[in-house]
Amino acid sequence: MSAAALPVRRRGHRLGTRGAALCFIAPAVLVLLGVYLGPMLYALKASFTGWVMVMPGSENDLVGFDNYTDVLRSREFWTAVRVTIVYALSSITGGLILGTCLALLLNLDFFWRGFFRAIMIIPMVITPSVIGIFFKLLYEQEDGVFNHVLASLGLPKVAWLSLTNALPSMIVMDVWQTTPFFMLVILAGLHSIDENLIDAAKVDGTSPWQMFRFILLPHLLPYMLIAAAFRCIAAMGDFDKIWLLTGGGPGDRTTTMTIFTYKTGFSSFDIGRTTAIAWIFVVIVLAVSSPLLRYLFKTAQADR
Repeated sequence: MSAAALPVRRRGHRLGTRGAALCFIAPAVLVLLGVYLGPMLYALKASFTGWVMVMPGSENDLVGFDNYTDVLRSREFWTAVRVTIVYALSSITGGLILGTCLALLLNLDFFWRGFFRAIMIIPMVITPSVIGIFFKLLYEQEDGVFNHVLASLGLPKVAWLSLTNALPSMIVMDVWQTTPFFMLVILAGLHSIDENLIDAAKVDGTSPWQMFRFILLPHLLPYMLIAAAFRCIAAMGDFDKIWLLTGGGPGDRTTTMTIFTYKTGFSSFDIGRTTAIAWIFVVIVLAVSSPLLRYLFKTAQADR
């Protein structure tokens, strides 16, 4: 075979492999397009109408960008945005710190380490709605577990779901549930570190803080960012456990974007305005999470 024919044959082989790969992923892509893209385009169309479910025929009333301007001028909307961002950033920060500490602890060699690792992931696998009900019982003003413990210690009871404490209590609930996720991701990062590097650092007399700061942390940073990016998107879309814990109250202190969208859709049945809120919410989520995702893509390309 001539040398000129080899590149042509290799190129044909690559094209055949690529075509086979496309055939395998095509069904999944078509399902995703039907399940996600179709409803999204339908919601986009509805956001330009004055569709109110209790007004027959209103789905055909075109209002242009009026729904978007009304939402962006709403004080309640921007309050929901602020609550969502505070909730997401606070819960991610708390979960990341606690998850890192637990991962470092459970990476040590001690008796029953596997048992404690299994116990620590229990909050992550509990249904969010169950977690919302569970924490509502814990936070209950008169007979809740937390206030019962405080009363037994001679301390005053705390209004956990009051105007000032509702949002921090909601953040504590989310940190409790999501800390095992951060722990597992960071623990996987710890297991991928070369043991020879750790042993060499110990021989050189590296202190525990120096070991973490200059060896472990640079290696774990991509894992932390991956976990934070996934959790950022999920936290901004949390609904069920928040609704069951506070219902968005008291007032609007715990009304996130998802709660605000739900109330708009199922209280006033204003579908046009609700779909406009949903699309604005998509833009906000992309704006908040895109810096993390962009950094991850750059890091992945640099490591190639």
